[in-house]
Amino acid sequence: MEKAKISPRQLLILVLMFEIVSAIISGFGAEAKQDAWITAILGMLGGICLFLIYHRLFLFYPDLPLTEYAKKILGPVVGRIVALLYVVYFLFNGSFVVREFASMAVSFVFTQTPFLVIIALMLLSVMYVIGKGIEVLSRTAELFFSVLLLVTVTGLISIVTSGNVNLQNLRPVLEEGWLTVLRQSIPSTVVFPFGEIIVFLMLFPYVNKPQQVKKTVITGLLISGSFIAFVTMLNVSVLGADLFTRTQYPLLTTSELIEGRALLERLDVLFLVTAIVGGFFRIGIYLYATLIGAATLFGIPSYRKLMIPVTMVMFICSIAMAGNYVEFIYTGLRVVRFYVQIPMLFIIPLILLVMGWFQEKKKLKSAK
Repeated sequence: MEKAKISPRQLLILVLMFEIVSAIISGFGAEAKQDAWITAILGMLGGICLFLIYHRLFLFYPDLPLTEYAKKILGPVVGRIVALLYVVYFLFNGSFVVREFASMAVSFVFTQTPFLVIIALMLLSVMYVIGKGIEVLSRTAELFFSVLLLVTVTGLISIVTSGNVNLQNLRPVLEEGWLTVLRQSIPSTVVFPFGEIIVFLMLFPYVNKPQQVKKTVITGLLISGSFIAFVTMLNVSVLGADLFTRTQYPLLTTSELIEGRALLERLDVLFLVTAIVGGFFRIGIYLYATLIGAATLFGIPSYRKLMIPVTMVMFICSIAMAGNYVEFIYTGLRVVRFYVQIPMLFIIPLILLVMGWFQEKKKLKSAK
């Protein structure tokens, strides 16, 4: 691990960028139709519960990343296997995000640009910043955050004042009851994007005030969940439940529908640029977590030695994971969510928590 420190403010900004960007651009909670905004709130609450588990794990070994204390809790053999699983998991998730944002960019703006070129440029820019260290990534996020916030708020105000918002599209609320909404929220919206906060267990050791990690991240999750719920309500109000469930990128479609009535023109391009910049930091966090995990797992003194090979693997994975968009969505929403995300975000952390707790109790008894 590098000798670097980030502030709680920088951690909060990274959490906000990581959680919000993908969720507001993609069709978040589309299965719940007009109740999608409720699933955002429920997913946020579930994500906070998961984070409390992750934070307790962090308190066991506050100076180590997840891949290191997995070995201390589970032993050298099983711990290394679990650590390797998380390295692969972070690598795959990073590749998935690269593919997601590259597909969006090619679909809306760079229609004549080869797909491979977009992916290569995204990864090269991320790799450059990650090579400078976590402090540079955090400061860059701090620099961009104010601009992105101003652009996003201006765009959302334009949508609200366009006259296309119809709150009747949000009715009937809970048409099929709470049970249906809960089934659509758990695990789907808990896993994405809130449960993926587990990747920050690789970054928490760098926070210069570790006692503020819990408050900072919970604040970030509350702001993220509320913002995602608001944007989702806005999308349903403009598009209606039917179009909202069928469109690939609801926020961009909403921006296109109000063209000519909003305060600003070409809001779709505005939101797209915002999304790509935000996606840059989401990819960067996954790439950094992968590099730190691999370096500590294999005893490599500097994660920078792995940058080129790991980035090349991420490049190949982002292309090879699906042949087309339909296959890509099926892989992300069905295969990965239920067969990968649930064990990595729910089951393994709970096992680590229970075993870590017993080890801590044993240490306390030995000390007495």
